[in-house]
Amino acid sequence: MSGDPPARGDVPADSRASDVAARDEADTGNAARPHGETWVALLHRPGPAAPRDGSVFADPRFAEHIAFLARMREAGYLVAAGPLIDEPGAGMTVLRLPGDGQLDVAARMATEDDASVAAGFFTVAVRPWHVVMQGRPAHPAGPALPLPHRRAGRSRGPRPGC
Repeated sequence: MSGDPPARGDVPADSRASDVAARDEADTGNAARPHGETWVALLHRPGPAAPRDGSVFADPRFAEHIAFLARMREAGYLVAAGPLIDEPGAGMTVLRLPGDGQLDVAARMATEDDASVAAGFFTVAVRPWHVVMQGRPAHPAGPALPLPHRRAGRSRGPRPGC
Protein backbone atom coordinates (compact mmCIF):
# COMPACT_ATOMS: atom_id res chain seq x y z
CA MET A 1 0.00 0.00 0.00
CA SER A 2 3.00 2.30 0.29
CA GLY A 3 2.77 3.20 -3.42
CA ASP A 4 -0.78 4.49 -3.07
CA PRO A 5 -1.09 8.27 -2.73
CA PRO A 6 -2.66 9.42 0.53
CA ALA A 7 -6.36 10.21 0.38
CA ARG A 8 -7.23 13.90 0.13
CA GLY A 9 -6.51 15.48 3.48
CA ASP A 10 -4.84 12.39 4.95
CA VAL A 11 -1.26 12.31 6.20
CA PRO A 12 0.88 14.05 5.08
CA ALA A 13 -0.84 17.40 5.54
CA ASP A 14 2.32 19.45 4.84
CA SER A 15 1.94 21.91 1.96
CA ARG A 16 -1.81 21.38 1.60
CA ALA A 17 -2.36 22.96 5.05
CA SER A 18 -0.21 25.97 4.08
CA ASP A 19 -2.11 26.41 0.82
CA VAL A 20 -5.50 26.23 2.54
CA ALA A 21 -4.42 28.66 5.27
CA ALA A 22 -3.13 31.16 2.70
CA ARG A 23 -6.31 30.87 0.61
CA ASP A 24 -8.50 31.27 3.72
CA GLU A 25 -6.62 34.38 4.82
CA ALA A 26 -6.87 35.86 1.32
CA ASP A 27 -10.58 35.07 1.04
CA THR A 28 -11.59 36.33 4.46
CA GLY A 29 -8.94 38.75 5.60
CA ASN A 30 -8.81 36.69 8.82
CA ALA A 31 -12.26 37.95 9.78
CA ALA A 32 -13.51 34.36 9.75
CA ARG A 33 -11.82 33.35 12.97
CA PRO A 34 -13.64 34.70 16.00
CA HIS A 35 -11.39 36.46 18.48
CA GLY A 36 -8.19 35.57 16.61
CA GLU A 37 -8.59 31.80 16.85
CA THR A 38 -7.85 28.95 14.47
CA TRP A 39 -10.45 26.16 14.44
CA VAL A 40 -9.75 22.76 12.89
CA ALA A 41 -11.60 19.49 12.53
CA LEU A 42 -9.46 16.35 12.63
CA LEU A 43 -11.08 13.40 10.87
CA HIS A 44 -9.45 10.15 11.97
CA ARG A 45 -9.79 6.84 10.14
CA PRO A 46 -8.09 3.46 10.68
CA GLY A 47 -4.65 3.52 9.07
CA PRO A 48 -2.52 0.84 7.45
CA ALA A 49 -1.26 -0.38 10.86
CA ALA A 50 -4.78 -0.67 12.35
CA PRO A 51 -6.17 -4.14 13.01
CA ARG A 52 -8.20 -5.56 10.14
CA ASP A 53 -10.33 -7.64 12.53
CA GLY A 54 -11.84 -6.26 15.69
CA SER A 55 -12.19 -2.74 16.97
CA VAL A 56 -9.48 -0.08 16.90
CA PHE A 57 -10.87 1.07 20.25
CA ALA A 58 -10.00 -2.29 21.88
CA ASP A 59 -6.43 -2.26 20.51
CA PRO A 60 -3.77 -1.27 23.12
CA ARG A 61 -2.31 1.25 20.63
CA PHE A 62 -5.51 3.30 20.89
CA ALA A 63 -4.13 4.56 24.23
CA GLU A 64 -1.61 6.66 22.26
CA HIS A 65 -4.48 8.52 20.64
CA ILE A 66 -6.21 9.06 23.99
CA ALA A 67 -2.93 10.45 25.37
CA PHE A 68 -2.79 12.94 22.48
CA LEU A 69 -6.37 14.03 23.16
CA ALA A 70 -5.57 14.44 26.86
CA ARG A 71 -2.61 16.70 25.97
CA MET A 72 -4.87 18.79 23.73
CA ARG A 73 -7.37 19.09 26.59
CA GLU A 74 -4.62 20.10 29.06
CA ALA A 75 -3.38 22.76 26.62
CA GLY A 76 -6.92 24.14 26.35
CA TYR A 77 -7.23 23.33 22.62
CA LEU A 78 -9.74 20.47 22.73
CA VAL A 79 -13.36 21.41 22.04
CA ALA A 80 -14.78 17.92 21.46
CA ALA A 81 -13.69 14.45 20.36
CA GLY A 82 -15.34 11.10 19.79
CA PRO A 83 -16.13 8.28 17.40
CA LEU A 84 -18.30 8.71 14.33
CA ILE A 85 -21.13 6.25 14.76
CA ASP A 86 -21.73 5.79 11.03
CA GLU A 87 -18.16 4.66 10.18
CA PRO A 88 -16.49 1.91 12.24
CA GLY A 89 -13.13 2.99 13.66
CA ALA A 90 -13.46 6.61 12.53
CA GLY A 91 -13.64 9.66 14.75
CA MET A 92 -13.58 13.43 14.79
CA THR A 93 -11.78 15.93 16.97
CA VAL A 94 -12.40 19.69 17.01
CA LEU A 95 -9.53 21.89 18.16
CA ARG A 96 -9.49 25.64 18.79
CA LEU A 97 -6.03 27.19 18.87
CA PRO A 98 -5.34 30.76 19.96
CA GLY A 99 -4.24 33.10 17.19
CA ASP A 100 -4.88 33.40 13.49
CA GLY A 101 -3.00 31.28 10.98
CA GLN A 102 -2.29 28.28 13.22
CA LEU A 103 -3.37 25.63 10.69
CA ASP A 104 0.23 24.47 10.16
CA VAL A 105 0.67 24.10 13.93
CA ALA A 106 -2.54 22.07 14.17
CA ALA A 107 -1.45 19.88 11.23
CA ARG A 108 1.93 19.24 12.85
CA MET A 109 0.34 18.34 16.17
CA ALA A 110 -2.18 16.02 14.51
CA THR A 111 0.37 14.23 12.34
CA GLU A 112 3.51 14.21 14.52
CA ASP A 113 2.45 14.65 18.15
CA ASP A 114 -0.27 11.99 17.94
CA ALA A 115 1.85 8.80 18.06
CA SER A 116 -1.10 6.75 16.79
CA VAL A 117 -1.09 8.78 13.55
CA ALA A 118 2.70 8.91 13.24
CA ALA A 119 2.80 5.09 13.51
CA GLY A 120 0.04 4.57 10.92
CA PHE A 121 -2.56 3.27 13.38
CA PHE A 122 -4.80 6.16 12.27
CA THR A 123 -4.74 8.52 9.31
CA VAL A 124 -5.93 12.06 9.86
CA ALA A 125 -7.47 14.68 7.60
CA VAL A 126 -6.75 18.14 9.02
CA ARG A 127 -9.56 20.44 7.92
CA PRO A 128 -9.72 24.20 8.60
CA TRP A 129 -13.08 25.17 10.01
CA HIS A 130 -14.65 28.57 9.42
CA VAL A 131 -16.76 29.08 12.55
CA VAL A 132 -19.54 31.58 12.02
CA MET A 133 -21.72 30.79 15.02
CA GLN A 134 -21.23 29.24 18.42
CA GLY A 135 -23.86 27.87 20.76
CA ARG A 136 -24.35 28.77 24.36
CA PRO A 137 -22.77 26.59 27.03
CA ALA A 138 -24.75 23.41 27.59
CA HIS A 139 -27.19 23.22 30.46
CA PRO A 140 -26.09 21.13 33.45
CA ALA A 141 -27.11 17.48 33.35
CA GLY A 142 -30.84 17.17 33.57
CA PRO A 143 -33.89 16.65 31.40
CA ALA A 144 -33.70 17.91 27.83
CA LEU A 145 -35.48 21.17 27.22
CA PRO A 146 -38.18 21.20 24.54
CA LEU A 147 -37.29 23.09 21.39
CA PRO A 148 -39.32 26.23 20.69
CA HIS A 149 -41.77 25.73 17.87
CA ARG A 150 -43.46 28.00 15.35
CA ARG A 151 -46.98 27.87 14.09
CA ALA A 152 -47.32 27.11 10.41
CA GLY A 153 -47.42 30.21 8.24
CA ARG A 154 -45.96 32.54 10.87
CA SER A 155 -42.39 33.77 10.87
CA ARG A 156 -41.75 36.31 13.59
CA GLY A 157 -38.07 35.57 14.12
CA PRO A 158 -36.60 34.42 17.41
CA ARG A 159 -38.62 34.95 20.54
CA PRO A 160 -37.01 36.88 23.39
CA GLY A 161 -34.97 34.59 25.60
CA CYS A 162 -34.54 31.90 22.92
